[in-house]
Amino acid sequence: MKKLWRSILVFVMFIIAGMLFAGGQTESAKVEPVDTIKPITLTWTAGGMGGGWYTTAGGMARIINEVEPNLTIKVIPGGGLANPLKLSEGQDDIGWGVSYVDKAAYTGLKALFDRKYDNFYGLAGNFSVDFYHYLAAKSTGVTTFEQFVQKIKNGEKIKVALSPRGTSDYALTTMLLDYYGLSLESIEAAGGRVTYAVYGDMVNIYKDRHVDYAFACLGLPGAAITEMAISRPSILMSIEDKVIDHFAEKLGTVPLSSGVSFVPAGTYTGMDMDIQTIGHSTQICASSTLPDNIAYLFVKVLMEKIEEVKSLHPGFQKYFTRENAPNTSVPLHPGAEKYYREVGLIK
Repeated sequence: MKKLWRSILVFVMFIIAGMLFAGGQTESAKVEPVDTIKPITLTWTAGGMGGGWYTTAGGMARIINEVEPNLTIKVIPGGGLANPLKLSEGQDDIGWGVSYVDKAAYTGLKALFDRKYDNFYGLAGNFSVDFYHYLAAKSTGVTTFEQFVQKIKNGEKIKVALSPRGTSDYALTTMLLDYYGLSLESIEAAGGRVTYAVYGDMVNIYKDRHVDYAFACLGLPGAAITEMAISRPSILMSIEDKVIDHFAEKLGTVPLSSGVSFVPAGTYTGMDMDIQTIGHSTQICASSTLPDNIAYLFVKVLMEKIEEVKSLHPGFQKYFTRENAPNTSVPLHPGAEKYYREVGLIK
């Protein structure tokens, strides 16, 4: 009988020891929760310093950091044409984007890109409509882009300030000139000059009359254009219907049928009429290397703090909504898609 009890006692002790060992194993193999964010610093490639993209990215980075102090986002200069490449190649983590340019990069549209750059995703779309501002000093006598083109063809010496290569401003302007059978080189061949500058520098160049034309793509109102229009009498050159329709069909820019392809009267000093021009919608994208939980948190904060986000720019107040946010021109990041599905914004 004693042997039987001794055997039972040994068996029970063996079971208890096994349970303790298993418990120890479970504790040591505990998986970190998905929603835990370890301290990390990301880069957000935006636009030129002094432009709307740069300042609004900084504002959103601050909002996100206030919610999650472990997540720091450093905003750096970028451009609409360069940003999808930088994201696709993993140089940066987050980037502002132009809807038609991002789609062109993703699909490898030959007019803009040498191949497909499809290693990036969408986070949120339809923040605003940015417009291509073709500003001319009133002293030039030019009020339409067609008149500007004619000056080039006449061999006049024209001085233009334009955003650097790698920006959507540069890309669209080169394609617009190509539509008329011209190029930036055509300006220089006639003895004119093209000065490449970020928006902040462009303002000073224009104010000091080193150039008579300044080309920039900005949301309304564009701070740089506001300052330039105050500094000297100016006008935005209008774009023909057929040109707006051409680029809407070819690239996916804002069509005439949208009813918003113009800068409203009174937006800038001395411009008391609606001025028709080319526009595009804006979005935020991310590299495919951005972790799912970071992408999830990013869009979650934007949606839950949407009124604060919309206060960062007048254009956001008019266009950016929860319902439109999931609509990006490239596939959604899996982390962003997860959030949108959870809250019922997509099915």
